[in-house]
Amino acid sequence: MAANWYLIKYVPDPFRDEPKNIGVVVENDGRGVVRFMGQHKGVFDGRRVRGIVRSPRTMKAWIDYVEYHLTSGTFREQVQRLSSRPGQNYRIDFRGTVDSSGSDAEISGLADNLFSELVGDPGPAAIQSIDDLANDLLFHRLRFPANHHVEKDVSYRVNLRGEPHELGFDYRYEGDRTTLLDKISLSTPEKTLRRTVHDLMFRIEHVRDYEELREPSFVTLYDLGRSRMSDQIEGHLRVIERFSHTVDVRDEGAAEDVADKLGVPLLQSA
Repeated sequence: MAANWYLIKYVPDPFRDEPKNIGVVVENDGRGVVRFMGQHKGVFDGRRVRGIVRSPRTMKAWIDYVEYHLTSGTFREQVQRLSSRPGQNYRIDFRGTVDSSGSDAEISGLADNLFSELVGDPGPAAIQSIDDLANDLLFHRLRFPANHHVEKDVSYRVNLRGEPHELGFDYRYEGDRTTLLDKISLSTPEKTLRRTVHDLMFRIEHVRDYEELREPSFVTLYDLGRSRMSDQIEGHLRVIERFSHTVDVRDEGAAEDVADKLGVPLLQSA
């Protein structure tokens, strides 16, 4: 008896077509087992794939999708359907057959061996910094009009109670209006985070009425790092959202969101 095996790939950029192996499936008669990067004893930890896929949440949905069709016996049909839809971020490639008795233990062992050889696991340390993610988003994924670009580390000299102060922002884009962008990590200790949010609000408040700016807008690029969303973090986000548009830099649609806010298109390869 022979079992079919498949390689699951993530394609960050379908235009470049540079896939990464993220999982394997071994199935017999429509049913089988799957091994995905980031899984441990059947539980998926999205922190282990940050920096590998753009959205761990989307990858988790994909794991559920594959596991559902393996359980229901419709996996082969889904592979055929997916193969007719090019240009997707996730892909399942049929790679061949392996001899198998068809027992659950043997199929599980085959999946473990193939996963170890072809995929492996990046471990919990594989995570990009907010600086890398923000720079990639702003400088490699957006297409700007001629003579337009994003500036880094800009500042404005304002008078506060008669005293001059420099108020800086991480990025600036001059389009139909000025957009100031700042990045903020939400994974810092609460006391530090509270000061950081207060500082951001202070700078936004005192730059909004700066006479040389044309009705400025604000975008805050935030990152949860390895933290999970909590009531405290949501509270800080609600404060920021009163004055600034917020974007999760690890979200799959982050570049599209920022492009829409700046009024520019995405690069074809983004």
